Amino acid sequence: MLTLEETIQLILKNRTDLDRKAVMEMIEQKRQQMGPELVNEESAAMIVARDLGIDLHQITARPRMKIEDITEGSRSVTLTAKVVGVDTVREFSRSGGGTGRVASITVADDTGRIRVVLWDETTRLVSDGLVTVGSWVQIRNAYVKQGLRGALELNIGRMGGIRALEDYEIEELDIEVADAETVKLGELRENMYDVVVVFAVQRVFGLSTFTRKSDGSEGKVLSLIGADETGSARIVFWDDQAEQMRDVEEGEVIRLSGAYTRKGRYGDIEVHAGRSSRIDRGLDQKIEAVETPSAKFQEMGLQPIKSLSIEMRDVDIEGKVLKIFPATTFQRENGEGRVQNILVTDGTGTVRVTFWNDDVDKVKDLHEGDIIRIRHGYIKEGFRGGVDFQVGRRAEIEINPRGTGLENLDLSQVDLVPTTLGNRVQIAKIDESMEGKSVEISGLIMTVSRRSPIYAACPNCKKKVEEDAQGYTCPVCGPVPQPEYRMLYKVTIDDGTSSIPVTLFGQTAEELLGMTAAEAHELITRSGKESEPFDRNSHRMLGVRVAVRGRVTRFRDSLEIAASSLAFPDIIREIERERERIGQLMR
Repeated sequence: MLTLEETIQLILKNRTDLDRKAVMEMIEQKRQQMGPELVNEESAAMIVARDLGIDLHQITARPRMKIEDITEGSRSVTLTAKVVGVDTVREFSRSGGGTGRVASITVADDTGRIRVVLWDETTRLVSDGLVTVGSWVQIRNAYVKQGLRGALELNIGRMGGIRALEDYEIEELDIEVADAETVKLGELRENMYDVVVVFAVQRVFGLSTFTRKSDGSEGKVLSLIGADETGSARIVFWDDQAEQMRDVEEGEVIRLSGAYTRKGRYGDIEVHAGRSSRIDRGLDQKIEAVETPSAKFQEMGLQPIKSLSIEMRDVDIEGKVLKIFPATTFQRENGEGRVQNILVTDGTGTVRVTFWNDDVDKVKDLHEGDIIRIRHGYIKEGFRGGVDFQVGRRAEIEINPRGTGLENLDLSQVDLVPTTLGNRVQIAKIDESMEGKSVEISGLIMTVSRRSPIYAACPNCKKKVEEDAQGYTCPVCGPVPQPEYRMLYKVTIDDGTSSIPVTLFGQTAEELLGMTAAEAHELITRSGKESEPFDRNSHRMLGVRVAVRGRVTRFRDSLEIAASSLAFPDIIREIERERERIGQLMR
């Protein structure tokens, strides 16, 4: 469909006896005649043109621009190209209300390929089958913007248009569409678009299902390891394409076109099949594939916690919940995120387990002493060389499964500090290079702050509130009728090599002091002394050995640690830990 402006210009070109004002009057008259609620200006203009005997296909199909010439600064792009990929139409909710539709096609000429985004009414070209793979289209007055994975794309706006060419127009074209260049797996980079790869299947992980967060529908995913002469990569298929690959076999040679790359959860580059990707299977082609390192993609299965290491992926653990830390929220580019940590033990060791976003809801009813089984997690570096068990998007969580043999595990004999080695640091070695990094230290509490261990906070945003004659005021939320009291104080820890101030917050601070913030507030109110909570509980703090994890921060001119967790380690276990560390250093 031509735009209004294109139709007007076509009329003026063929009827020199008319001016623009006369044409606009004819268009409005036609709208009123046929019903303005039924016919818009674009349609009325085309009817006027036909009534005047004007051929609406007079705009030549020959390209005015090549894809390779398109830049981010290009304006009003008009080109002719062949459709090599078609995405499905999707609906979305507009911020101002109502529902919109969006689809995309990939077009190519003899210089390159580019994605074209279609909006609302224009998506009918796809839904009605007017544009399919193999069609030739003319795109008019499109605008350029950065799209998926930073690649340039064309958008058809209100002043733009797109139409499928007639057979006679295609015959007049002199365009040889270049095939997309095949990329070797060893040359893959992050955020590549419209990729073609040819590979031999080395390992198949099988098809699995999941529930989509957006609409609760069921999705399917299948991944495999493909390799060629230059390297190997994880290849991921979704939904119908996952079903199509269900019977794939090791050794099969596959050509995947129209794919894209992204960084996987382990930092590797993955290849993903998009909605318009094409899969050619069972190719009669010989590939001298490289050997994939077994540790790179190996599914480890159930492992004892003491054996966990950073190289492990697709690993399962099961254990008893030793401690549950509160869930916290954080800001990310596309909104608010959530994270929660727990400590789990299986009797061989203790590890911190991290849940993200929707998985936090799956463990909201978890209690200390429950048994948890997690499949398909992965290991990443934790505090200063230790390991953390991460619950990724493919993980499966089962609470209190049968037959684990852990029901009688006595948690009273288990150390609260994770048993992964290498994450402990001597205080004397903490310097400016560690600022902003997480560390673990262990030592004796030598001094305790004598200031009030509590502060009045806004119950909504948790910011510290100011008190004046009119009451409490939050700098973010305004007047606060009743503040919430939160705990915050400092201790100094010495490990024999040096000492460092440690700031304790919230639940961690309450555990060490042996009372809640509300109890401390009540005690201060009754006694009239800000230091009363410390005076009554100094015996349970000074000289006590603790293990602290936290982030190195700077306060004024000195370094200190903002604690995220605190535990009371068993001295026997600490001696064993040190022996293990020394033994590893001597190997």
